[in-house]
Amino acid sequence: MGVDDPSELWSFVGTGDGTDEFHILKAIAERYSGTRTLWFPKSPFGKKTGLSVLNSINTTIDHYPGISTFLFLIDREHIGQELNNSGIREMIKQRLSSGHVKIIEMDDNTPDGAFIAKGELGSHKLQIYMTIHGIDLKIEEEISKLIELEKKITIPPEKKHLRDFFKETYSKRSIGQGAAKLIAGANKNNLKTSFPAMTFILNAIELQTRPVIPVSRHHRARSS
Repeated sequence: MGVDDPSELWSFVGTGDGTDEFHILKAIAERYSGTRTLWFPKSPFGKKTGLSVLNSINTTIDHYPGISTFLFLIDREHIGQELNNSGIREMIKQRLSSGHVKIIEMDDNTPDGAFIAKGELGSHKLQIYMTIHGIDLKIEEEISKLIELEKKITIPPEKKHLRDFFKETYSKRSIGQGAAKLIAGANKNNLKTSFPAMTFILNAIELQTRPVIPVSRHHRARSS
């Protein structure tokens, strides 16, 4: 099944202009045993950062009306590190409402950085998941945390240091590809500690539709 067959797609994944997130999401999702397809478009519908990624909902439904579930990954630096879950939740509601999405229900009991909402856009019923990444600013901090837990060494959460580590350890210069190798063999509890929002959301998806599949920026990949 390919991304050209929208009837087979289950969830649109939006990450703004990020690419490392795809490899990280794919690697973590493969640790969950679901049978859904997470579509990571090869060509995003416009370059978006922060909550502006929510604008993709309208565009996606215009092109693929069969998609009703959305997963968005955002770095905290694009939101504001001073905001707690309650403040971010209100910002999400305002952004969705400005895009004519009527919010039916929003989960108030999710961990920091994880958000789940049900909504409607016209006749379309929507399930929306969002994760905010970074202990303070960005997903590199979560990668650094996993390295610390798995390898017992401290690598500063900066791109240069992470690239150097992954090149030496896995012969990977890409942070996303290097992180994927690390995640593939990581202890699942360490994954939950390092990526609490992403693992919570993927677990919620798994529980929703048990027997997840992330998809490449062009093809789909199944989780095991």
